[in-house]
Amino acid sequence: MTDDPVQRAQDAQADLGTTSRPMRSLRDAYDAASMVPLVKALFDDERIHPAYGMTWSKKMKLAVQMYRNRMRIRSGTSYKAHLAMAATLLSIPPETEGVVVECGCWFGGSTANLSLVCDLVDRQLVVYDSFEGLPRGEAGDKYAPPEAHGLFRGDRDVVEENVRRHGVIERCELRQGWFRDTLPEHREPIVLTFLDVDYQASLHDCIVNLWPHLTDQGYVFIDEYVLLDYCALFFSERFWSEQFDAPPPGLMGVGTGVGLGQYYLGPFDWSVDPGSVAYTRKDFYARWDYRPGQHT
Repeated sequence: MTDDPVQRAQDAQADLGTTSRPMRSLRDAYDAASMVPLVKALFDDERIHPAYGMTWSKKMKLAVQMYRNRMRIRSGTSYKAHLAMAATLLSIPPETEGVVVECGCWFGGSTANLSLVCDLVDRQLVVYDSFEGLPRGEAGDKYAPPEAHGLFRGDRDVVEENVRRHGVIERCELRQGWFRDTLPEHREPIVLTFLDVDYQASLHDCIVNLWPHLTDQGYVFIDEYVLLDYCALFFSERFWSEQFDAPPPGLMGVGTGVGLGQYYLGPFDWSVDPGSVAYTRKDFYARWDYRPGQHT
């Protein structure tokens, strides 16, 4: 794992999802072998809302579909991360109004998997992407060098075909354009959003424009959890005070990812690709209020 966005992109395009044979590598074998305990841990009966009727067979069917899609469609995130978001969506009561939002979809691997669970919970999946790859970087953005422009491009017709073949295209609405242009127009309430946007400027655009639309206990998941300075936005009292007049929410899993069976142990390159995700919630609180000598 590296904090160089160009190298991360090149590694992803060279390696992620290029094989269609399960068990072809140690990572794939581990992913397959750990599926049952992962599903058991994530889809705890007390957490999943009973209205969705998720039997054990339905849970395993979803996990197998997501695993296979991760092998079929080149993706920057693991099926384990997709399952974690699926389990979260299945915990949200069906009477809570809101859509699911994805920002940054590449070839549609995560889109296809999110569409599967959106179909189970009867929600729309709104996908924001330029379909032109990464934009030109803005001044001061550490993770946006000039040579990253255009990386992670997935043409819209390719994404649509991937989701049509491996997901539920009827659940998806693709909104094309740069985040700075499209996100200010978002209006629907959001129960969960998944951000895989690479740049600090893009993360800023996503949070500023989408956070106000999150439901009271709406979730934000991000992929770039190993980059501490990138994730620092979620702990910045200045940012949250200026933008929302609120305390920062923090971020669960920053640095290592939440417990999905694989962890990043950097800072160094690791032969096993970390397969987790990090998240926060609209009602989380992460301001340091302690003062020595104060008593309540």
